[in-house]
This record gives sequence, C-alpha cells and structure tokens, in this order.
Amino acid sequence: MDRILTVGVILAITAILCDGQCFSGTAIPVRPGEKPPLGCYWDGHFLGVNTHMTKNCQSCYCSEGGGLSCCVNGMHITHVPDECKIITAEDGCGERAVTKEDETVECMHDVQAVSRRYLH
Repeated sequence: MDRILTVGVILAITAILCDGQCFSGTAIPVRPGEKPPLGCYWDGHFLGVNTHMTKNCQSCYCSEGGGLSCCVNGMHITHVPDECKIITAEDGCGERAVTKEDETVECMHDVQAVSRRYLH
C-alpha cells in the first residue's frame, strides 16, 4: 500500500511541475477564411499535425490548426536533505536527487527544484 501511495505522490508532483514548464500558442497565424496550416514550425523544424519532436530538452506537439504546445524537460534542483545528493539526469536535461548510499534510490522528501525554463 505504501508503494502505491508513493507512486501516486510522485505522479501528482510530476503533473504539477510539468504544468509549470509548459507553454502553448499558435505557431502559424491563421486569417479568417484561410485554411488552417497542415503543421507547425518550431525552432527551424516543421512538425506535421498530431506529431511531436524533442530537441534541446524541449518537447513540442503540433495539434490541428497549427497549435503548438511545448514543455521544457528537466528540473534544476536547489536543495536536498543531507542524506541525498544531486546528479545529472540520464537524458542530460536536468538533475535528479538520489541517496548518497545508492544512486538508484530517489530522494522522496525535502527536495526543492525549479523548472529549467526559468533559468534562462
């Protein structure tokens, strides 16, 4: 039961943090009477409708009508408890808080972090 509760807490925190790291908008302006675009342009790349791309620690999705939604991947950890340490995430996009004794064990309490989006 404790494991289910822990997983639920992790998912809730992840959803909250991801929401703070995302942005959306219309990638290509559409004038009244014009057909909506068949995709989006993002960072010099064309994304077809209903496709996504990950580049430079950002994931973007193109919806119908040229709507572009992007999320910054990764967090910058600003504080961990004494029994933990900060390591670089495997994908290179952010950091993870792990125990000093075993880097495969995530620190689950008293960890503070900010979105990489706000570091620029």
